[in-house]
Amino acid sequence: MDDDRIDTGRSETEQAIMDATLRALAKHGYADLSIKNIGTEFEKSTSLLYYHYENKDELLLAFLDYIIDLFVETIDPEADDPDAELRNFVEYVLPPEGDLSTCESVPPGVPEPVADSGSVDPFQRAIFELRTQTVHDEQYRKKFRRMETHMVETVATLIAREMESGHYREMNAEMMAENLMAFLFRSLDVRVTGTRLESAYAMRDSVYFLLDNVMPKGSHPGEAAARDADGNDADYDG
Repeated sequence: MDDDRIDTGRSETEQAIMDATLRALAKHGYADLSIKNIGTEFEKSTSLLYYHYENKDELLLAFLDYIIDLFVETIDPEADDPDAELRNFVEYVLPPEGDLSTCESVPPGVPEPVADSGSVDPFQRAIFELRTQTVHDEQYRKKFRRMETHMVETVATLIAREMESGHYREMNAEMMAENLMAFLFRSLDVRVTGTRLESAYAMRDSVYFLLDNVMPKGSHPGEAAARDADGNDADYDG
């Protein structure tokens, strides 16, 4: 197994099944996903899929648990430097500055994009595809609610720790965490769907405006906003 892979406590065979499911989902999408095309991506006998999982629905729920486990491991509420941990996390999810075609949101050990999957990595695509099922499926809804609640609580914990240390101004930590996660999920949405890629730039700017100009103690968000407005006006006039 990959030495850099996040350990989720699964066996080598279960891990291989998760990898195969990720590749198949990125290649075929949720609507066309089948045990057959998961088996095509699986290096071992397809019979092992049925040994571990009764059907596709059971496999996909197990796979959803897997990607949630990976995602929640990308941020540590007990990190030594809460501000650095927050910045590492948002950078992990947002596209690099000036480049919407790539991002760093693939946890260690997760396979690279498959052919014909475009510029969206398979981990992002899997999260988005499965999240859309929450509209119709209560089991998916419960699992994503658990994940999102955990992420908001973790981000809020890091914010509260920075407030206690005097690095962040006094604020509603949970509300700020909700704002940050909303920007991050919007960024994921527009990158996967390709509907409005320029929004990903706006989401990145919004996240860093909060981290650099709103949350730090002694910062002056009004002045920063005025500078941004002046810069935009200058660009427009030019």
